[in-house]
Amino acid sequence: MSMEREEMSFDLEMPSVGVIKGVLAKDIEVVGEKVVNLRTCARPYRNIYSVAQLRTIKNVIERYGSGKVHLSPRHNLEIPEVRQKDLDRALKELYIAGLFPGGAGTSVRNIFTCPHWCPKAVRPVQELGMMVSANFADRDMPNKVTVSFAGCSNACSRPQNTDIGVIAVGRVGTGSSGCPDGCTECVEACPFGAIERAGRGVRINDKCIYCLKCVDACTDGMLTVEETGFRVLIGGKEGSTVRFGAEYAVFAGDFEVLEIIERALSSYLKKAEFRPGSAKKKERLGEVVERLGLEEFMKAPPA
Repeated sequence: MSMEREEMSFDLEMPSVGVIKGVLAKDIEVVGEKVVNLRTCARPYRNIYSVAQLRTIKNVIERYGSGKVHLSPRHNLEIPEVRQKDLDRALKELYIAGLFPGGAGTSVRNIFTCPHWCPKAVRPVQELGMMVSANFADRDMPNKVTVSFAGCSNACSRPQNTDIGVIAVGRVGTGSSGCPDGCTECVEACPFGAIERAGRGVRINDKCIYCLKCVDACTDGMLTVEETGFRVLIGGKEGSTVRFGAEYAVFAGDFEVLEIIERALSSYLKKAEFRPGSAKKKERLGEVVERLGLEEFMKAPPA
């Protein structure tokens, strides 16, 4: 039996995102040829890759690239220095493995969620991240847009510094049995001074950010999780000019989060202007928020 690889015969439209042109070859010898960097991600969205997908990546980088791959902070696998003439074949092999070009250019970049096995998570965020990816990923925008989900207030996915940041939160319920005499474990666990002893129980004040660290510290079952939701931040940014997102929603439900993201992206499309002194680059989402104010920015744009 012949072990030669069969050429894949299907046609694949060249993607508008994920292929980074104008790069210089550093690790491969190229004479008279152009190379590109190929940025790929799992579709449907996943923040983990299967063994089969990693094997495909290995084959592609050895066959068409420079033998290297970069794992980006937003779960993209970036293959540097793919020869232009090999791009179609590389894309086809990746496509069959469920790996699609994306996460580059002036578009909604790959969604960033924290891992689903973290013991500190208030609630999982991967399924909501998949819904956001299915609806918004790679959508054309005036400039790049980043969306991050964090399962708890530790915020490992850096939602405070992304265009749209979503953080899982939970409301605390208090039991009627009362706390053991002298117990202050929940008080000591709260980093914001939001909980204090009050008679046989506790009192939670308006400093609470719904992180549930007090519930984790309670060993007697006095504190419980009543419900979970999401805190939503709009207009954050990383880079040379760091900006922290402004709080738009304190406790939003799943579908409310989707509505907020849809409204923010629609407003950004309608309200973004060219940066001062530039006829090519438009404002980042956070720059529009800074110019208009969050309330005005989030108003529904005229039809």
